[in-house]
Amino acid sequence: MTSAALIIAFFAHRTGAVDEKNEAFEHWFIDTCTNNDISASERKQRLTTWMNAPFARYCHPREEHLLPLHICYGLSGSSAKLVFDGKVAGKKASAFLR
Repeated sequence: MTSAALIIAFFAHRTGAVDEKNEAFEHWFIDTCTNNDISASERKQRLTTWMNAPFARYCHPREEHLLPLHICYGLSGSSAKLVFDGKVAGKKASAFLR
């Protein structure tokens, strides 16, 4: 599926119902970025292979929204603090501080 088709699919269902694909990715994403029980090497591996996360390309057809996170993690090398866990445009979204 092209990135344009994935973007359309992601935003197509604005019924207010929980988007299970979005929720699955965000759960993986928050755990990957904030879980202090994950070793630095495992966190690096997860972030490097983020496209293998549940529904990664559905939530992020292109990686430009994730690249700043990769840079910040590379500089800090440690877990982040979750500073936003809410909805944006009807979809679950998160933001981190490092």
